Amino acid sequence: MSKDIKNNLFYFKISQENPEPHLDLNYFFLEKHPELPAYLRNVKEIKELLITIKKLKQAKESRQILEKYFQKLFTLFNKKFANCSELGCFVNACDTTRDLVKKDYKTFQTITNFFLEKRTFDEKAPENWTQAILDNNASRRKGECGELKLIAILQGFGFKQTENWQEFLQTKKAAAQFKGRFDMASVRKNLKVKIKTKKQGKKLDLLIRRRNRIFLLEAKHLNVSGGEQNKQIGELIEILGLKETSQNISYVAFLDGTYSNALLSKEKQSPKLKTQRQEITKFLAKNPKNFWLNTAGFQALFADLQ
Repeated sequence: MSKDIKNNLFYFKISQENPEPHLDLNYFFLEKHPELPAYLRNVKEIKELLITIKKLKQAKESRQILEKYFQKLFTLFNKKFANCSELGCFVNACDTTRDLVKKDYKTFQTITNFFLEKRTFDEKAPENWTQAILDNNASRRKGECGELKLIAILQGFGFKQTENWQEFLQTKKAAAQFKGRFDMASVRKNLKVKIKTKKQGKKLDLLIRRRNRIFLLEAKHLNVSGGEQNKQIGELIEILGLKETSQNISYVAFLDGTYSNALLSKEKQSPKLKTQRQEITKFLAKNPKNFWLNTAGFQALFADLQ
């Protein structure tokens, strides 16, 4: 281990003793969705086509005419901003998903007919109603929030966010996101690492360099437990089990959110949490170069690396 940082259990203890706040503004979306006008236009167009189809059906127009408008509606339904319409929401009440319906015109037509029969709607497209649906789906937009949060912390300690390999390798204190020029193939080549994860094609989230020390980090933000969350915890624990030949390469598993508090708590835990905690401490002992951190632990580690 480098002399300027302490062992991984020290930072694990700091993470235990400094739980995450219940509300973390880094993951908030307080402003209106930046593409709200486009969603509103799409909702309005879908409503207009639905009203047209309903009137044509009432007038008993020919199948050919109806088919033309169903095709127009299907094309519109497949566009980027269609998921905030009543029809887009109604799909969830029909034991399927929007992604599946987008690929199957006949299913789409069946569901649309059920919608016209079982639901009432008007031609208005209220802004607050559309924004409410976007708010409800906000969790899907959190992908990069954790990475940006950690980069901001690193910048506070004098690290520079870099955009290419030359800059990353020539900067004493550097950070980069695993994207663009920093894909897995180039990371393996430039850092001479294997990153032997079980899942082929898996990428991590951040690269951090402090002189000759390299940290490969995966970040997750979890607030509730469940099957998908268990899978994500498993992925983080796998990161702790990775090893490289170089003594200067460390893997970091970062977890924030209220699930982190439950996992690190010294209070009595459920069997699942207890097992996960045991796995974490086992790998920390086995691989002293690797780290399991929450926000406080991350801040402490990279403050020591200034």
